Amino acid sequence: MKKNNSLYYIIAGEASGDLHGANLMRAIQKKHPQVSFRGLGGPLMKERGLVCHTNFNRLAVMGFAEIIKDLRFFMSLKSAVIQDVLKSLPIKIILIDYPGFNLRIAQKIKSLYSAPIIYYISPQLWAWKENRIKIIKQNVDSLIVLFPFEKHWFNKRELNVEYFGHPLIDVYKKTKLKPENPKNTIGLFPGSRIQEIQRHLPIFINIIKSVLIINPTAQFVVSVSKHAPSALFGEISKLSSVLLDNEESFTVFNKVNVGIVASGTATLECAISKTPFVVIYKTSFLSWLIAKTVLSIPFISIVNILANREVVKEFLQYKINVQTIALHINRLLKNSKKTTRALNSVVKGLGDGRSYLKTAEHIEGMK
Repeated sequence: MKKNNSLYYIIAGEASGDLHGANLMRAIQKKHPQVSFRGLGGPLMKERGLVCHTNFNRLAVMGFAEIIKDLRFFMSLKSAVIQDVLKSLPIKIILIDYPGFNLRIAQKIKSLYSAPIIYYISPQLWAWKENRIKIIKQNVDSLIVLFPFEKHWFNKRELNVEYFGHPLIDVYKKTKLKPENPKNTIGLFPGSRIQEIQRHLPIFINIIKSVLIINPTAQFVVSVSKHAPSALFGEISKLSSVLLDNEESFTVFNKVNVGIVASGTATLECAISKTPFVVIYKTSFLSWLIAKTVLSIPFISIVNILANREVVKEFLQYKINVQTIALHINRLLKNSKKTTRALNSVVKGLGDGRSYLKTAEHIEGMK
């Protein structure tokens, strides 16, 4: 089989992967403009020229029970991707996060095809499913992690990994922020997946009502994912104190004083932008039950995990208390210096803002 020396196959399955995938593609293209990309990704990766053969929104499924419901789709997609790889013959394969799907792809491809497999944004094996490390050792040629502690964690388990800094530092440094002086403004970040948005928006509506009782002049900005159906935000948009904003997260953080954030990428963005916040998360009962059984860490927010203590309050599943959240947010509006100092400490050492470039150079150097 003669490989296509100018083709990279790249797979991302959710909004954060789409962002990092697009920026990594840009970094690779700067060095080698002739490189083309094929695989799975979202609108940002498509803007960079990705040839994609499925609906990105179908990929963004969160939760154990939800994935089981879509199992037939993912099995069919896996088969289609493998066939596409064998037909297009890429010179390199880049898998971005999305471990439930990408680790299976790595296993199958490694048994059928000889191109190097680079796994960018390591699965969080330190949180759960540590046994997956065997799959990585056998099927991944280079694993790239985003946090310094991950490098040490994998090294202890006899797996060498690469660490080039966290790409969100790159994104933040390149974000053109306008001078803002927000007052009494609360940012609401429900997540990017449809299921997350559907579960979190009713909670946010109740929090808004509770905050306004104790703080009548409060204003709210809701971060809207660009590929989320606008109909999901119909009810919350009717509230007079609410503004919907579909700009990039860092731009939205620049417009608010504090945030209420669904656990995920946005919690680290909050810390990087020095925005005090609280974390919420709600999923299906079955998914929550399974998660409680398999998770091996005391926190769900990466900010608290990095700090190894509760820097920000977490309100999860049945411990989501609207009145308590409203009171805590109001306290943060009045005095957030302690939390801000803690956030600054957490994000120290996450890179110099050149992680995409360093990752691209590493990938280019692989044979």
